Amino acid sequence: MNYTFTVNGEWQGARDAVGSIGSKGFETKISVDTSMNGPGIGTNPDELLIAATQSCYMITLANILTKKGLPYTSMKVRSEGIVSEEGGLHFEAITHYPSIYLTKEASDEIAEAVKKAAFKAEEKCMIGNAVKGRVKISVQPTVIRGDAPVGTL
Repeated sequence: MNYTFTVNGEWQGARDAVGSIGSKGFETKISVDTSMNGPGIGTNPDELLIAATQSCYMITLANILTKKGLPYTSMKVRSEGIVSEEGGLHFEAITHYPSIYLTKEASDEIAEAVKKAAFKAEEKCMIGNAVKGRVKISVQPTVIRGDAPVGTL
């Protein structure tokens, strides 16, 4: 079975212009980031690549935790990407920092199994695997017993 995904885009003007992209699940403006002397409107390809690897990572981790019957209450993931100019502008690395929340009563064995699953998800993530070899992807998980803060991304 094959799956097809489509994103549509529009751009008019020079490098400093603003374009837009969208699909059935999102629509956003795009431009060059201010750190690269662009207008910084909407998002940019760098953030989109990080978001693609992060969303795949979270879904893969949720799938692994569910299949293994590991009871987690929620997760939050902060991901950082490094773009280097050395040897020509290129994406160097992406690091995911998942915080995985368990109930206060969770055992040490469950906490350890959840941490192992966090590393396994990085190995299994389809989008991360698509860029490996050109971009170093790593995970630094934290397992927390207790409630996640509400309303913060």
